[in-house]
Amino acid sequence: MHGLKLTGGKTYSARLSIPKDRWQDVGRVYRTKSGIKQEVIRSLQTRDAREAIRRRDKALAEMRAEVDHRLIQAGLKPLHGDWCPEWATEDRIVSDALAARQEIQEQPDTPAWPDLPYTAPDYGRTHQDLQKDAILDLLSDRVDILRSHGADGGEYGRKFLRILDEKETPIGPLLDRWETDRKGIVSASSLALDKTAWRIFAAFVVEHEPTPPTLKDPMAFLKTKGIETLSPRLLGAFPEWLMHTKGLSAKTTSSRISSLKSFWDFCIRKHIIAPPNPWDGATTGLKKRALRQDQTKPQRREFSEQELVCILSADPDEGRRWAWGSAIHDLMRLALLTGARENELCSLTIQRIINQDGAKGPLWGISILDSEAKTVNSVRCVPLHPIVHPIIARRLSAAIATGESDAPLFPECKPGGTGAKRCFYFSKSFTLFRRALLGSTSDAIVNFHSFRKNFGTFMRRAHIAGVPECSLPITQKLMGHAPSTLTEGVYMEKELPWAIYEKAILGMVDKGLPEGVLLAIKGKRQ
Repeated sequence: MHGLKLTGGKTYSARLSIPKDRWQDVGRVYRTKSGIKQEVIRSLQTRDAREAIRRRDKALAEMRAEVDHRLIQAGLKPLHGDWCPEWATEDRIVSDALAARQEIQEQPDTPAWPDLPYTAPDYGRTHQDLQKDAILDLLSDRVDILRSHGADGGEYGRKFLRILDEKETPIGPLLDRWETDRKGIVSASSLALDKTAWRIFAAFVVEHEPTPPTLKDPMAFLKTKGIETLSPRLLGAFPEWLMHTKGLSAKTTSSRISSLKSFWDFCIRKHIIAPPNPWDGATTGLKKRALRQDQTKPQRREFSEQELVCILSADPDEGRRWAWGSAIHDLMRLALLTGARENELCSLTIQRIINQDGAKGPLWGISILDSEAKTVNSVRCVPLHPIVHPIIARRLSAAIATGESDAPLFPECKPGGTGAKRCFYFSKSFTLFRRALLGSTSDAIVNFHSFRKNFGTFMRRAHIAGVPECSLPITQKLMGHAPSTLTEGVYMEKELPWAIYEKAILGMVDKGLPEGVLLAIKGKRQ
């Protein structure tokens, strides 16, 4: 008999008890003389106990809704405060509606009662219709529950139905499918750049919402948005917003849009949305703008001979002015004599040092795997010149001593930044080292990547000096670049004998490297 009260006239009434901490608030909106109100009572107009029980719940819901309405009108919280059922959150609306849509689609689209005459009320109704009716009944109950607590049940119902009737497809599940598809195609770095692009796009969408979203996380809010609700006009404003509001360069703006265009292409390819892709033409003019912006900037170049001698001769540990002195000393030499990228070298492990048994030839080598390779062509093996063998031997011995089967050779290079790259923190230390020796003006013209440019330059010099193995095709292979002609890429062998690569590395050092640089490489420490 909870929630019921039997009056003196033997008639039952519904009794809504007000929480003690809200007595004054309810008394205020009902303008009671005492200033408090402990309960609301309303006649059920019946003397039958069982009938009173049947009428009680509806009456209590109406009474609570009335109290909540008055409280909200007065600028106060409803009785339930900020309470919200777990199924009424944005993410649950999306997941529940999509699950309900799938439940309907899994039912046969055939008549549930094929023998009914066409005059029968249920003639032609399918199993899918019946499943949808059951779901709509559940939806109606949820809307009533929300309304009974003063919440906007109507908006909940409308959003649920838009998804159920396939008028709105939330981005979240589509984004999950696209990311899974991308993992087998692009590198980890590209996936990290995708996430960055989407975070920025989410912030843009939230900023242009007519009403503030209920979710504080822009990305969580975007995942609940229907892809159909993002108008072409809104998407068209994104490139301008990136450049003019966020101050991004044309090149960076183009890369952000590229991730979004790829997602819309995926949705069109899977027949989720109809073509055309709204991002088609969004980067028109950005390439020309990027070229103009690049022309106003100093061009990156290789280190000069004097700069190489300066930084290679310096002791990174001198006065403990820079962190990671040993790593700076070793990686500079490896970069100059292999042409490998910064992260490719920082990620070396025990098992990536190849040919230690001399089966292929006298030189050891390093193996660049797909996990660190920038492109498909970057997966390669590069011989190590004897000058850097002692560096690798020392690092290899320390790694093996850890007992790990594939321990890193540069354990000080911890992962960080976009894509959790091992070069992230090392790059910052090398920058401080370079600035101290070459000045801050060198920021615009040289960086660690300049060692790679030096490698290419020395290979060309050696080829001109008469080393045939230092030709452009072999240089491209060692540096991890795509072949420059169709003939090389399609009709010639993919891998040359290891001995040819060895001769290229030996010839580059012998005929292409300036003597002063060679002496600086050997230095004091090995």
